[in-house]
Amino acid sequence: MPLNIDKFKRINGHTLKIIACITMLIDHITAGILLPVIRKGLYPDTYTFDQMKMVYNILRGIGRTSFPIFCFLLVEGFIHTKSRLRYALSLFIFGLISEIPFDITFYAKEDVFNINIREILIANKDRLPEHCNVFFTLLIGLLVIWCCDRIRRFIWEKNLHIAFSFVLSAIPITAGILIAEKLHTDYHGYGVFLIAIFYLFKIYEPVDIFAGYIFFLNLGTEYLALPGFILLLLYNKKRGRKLGKLKYVFYAFYPVHILAVYFFRCILFD
Repeated sequence: MPLNIDKFKRINGHTLKIIACITMLIDHITAGILLPVIRKGLYPDTYTFDQMKMVYNILRGIGRTSFPIFCFLLVEGFIHTKSRLRYALSLFIFGLISEIPFDITFYAKEDVFNINIREILIANKDRLPEHCNVFFTLLIGLLVIWCCDRIRRFIWEKNLHIAFSFVLSAIPITAGILIAEKLHTDYHGYGVFLIAIFYLFKIYEPVDIFAGYIFFLNLGTEYLALPGFILLLLYNKKRGRKLGKLKYVFYAFYPVHILAVYFFRCILFD
């Protein structure tokens, strides 16, 4: 008797988003607090460097779960949103809001425990503009699949073979990857490519999820994102609770929690 996986699909989009936020928080606490503490040797003498490194690697491995979920939900949001332009603007605005917290928490090298943000920005003025937070990766990915969607609609209208849509979609995908690499966005060009995979193979579910993970197997420690892909297989294609304007709480969670990580680090080790 064949296994019916549909009976296991009980996770809605709202639950996926909460899981992604929690695992992202774990990842950012580890990268924003534990990593600089290990580098500066500020951990208790009862722990060895190897023990601290093991804890760090385990927690960062848990954090790998979040990104594929966010990429998958971006594609779902793109398909179901009432306004793709508003969706793109939301990503852009929160990307701008998040940039300073992101930069000073993860890329500032001078006075890493200095609670004075102005001093940190001045001391790292040449370093910080070299990176962009994950909102810009998601924004580029959104624009890429928007172009791919236009291409696919054109192919359907002209009654051409669907293979042409995959071939022509290579143009915006390549452009998006190059832009992400140039801007040094979080997760770089491969984040954009994962979004494209989820979109292009959406009609062949669950091929999109398997293809996404196979791609991640070639990206160092990203293979640890397996739990995230398993959760996507359990997605029931339902949005979950309607949040209305409260949906922006999830957008705001990103800059707020990163800034909280930064201040907690400063207070803890000042």
